[in-house]
Amino acid sequence: MKKIMLLMLLGTSTLVTANAAAYIDANIGVNTSWSTLGLNADAGYMFNRYVGLEGGLTYSPGYSYSWGPYSYSTSYWMLDGAVKGVLPLTDVFAVYGKLGVAFNNYTNSWSGCNGCDGPSYDGSNVGVLAAIGAQFNLSRQWSLHIEDYTSTGANPNFLMFGGQFNF
Repeated sequence: MKKIMLLMLLGTSTLVTANAAAYIDANIGVNTSWSTLGLNADAGYMFNRYVGLEGGLTYSPGYSYSWGPYSYSTSYWMLDGAVKGVLPLTDVFAVYGKLGVAFNNYTNSWSGCNGCDGPSYDGSNVGVLAAIGAQFNLSRQWSLHIEDYTSTGANPNFLMFGGQFNF
């Protein structure tokens, strides 16, 4: 009886870890709130085909413009951690969602005008990260995806396209 239980336990643990994989991905896209470039990198671990944990870093240089002696520039950073839920529709195509926490940081600066030189707003906030995406598997190791995500509060929305490598 002990041997049977041990075999069942080993078989169950093999099923749970058979689809487990660490991964990294890189994305490029648009900060749709400011119509500027967005860059993102993530690292995560899928416990099975359906559930994983992920951490990421997003950067958007924002925008800068000048008129006469005046200039204005912005930049944005987001560090996030999320639970990732995946719904494989076929062996090649899956949809997914993420829910987590995001730490957001902004820098906005003015120069050239009376009383507004230096940072006009430099701050950070914590928000809830929400994302949806679609994934196209090229092989066991490589996939392409498109993803839309934002963080609650006065934070930008991102539409990204990228690739993922599974270890």
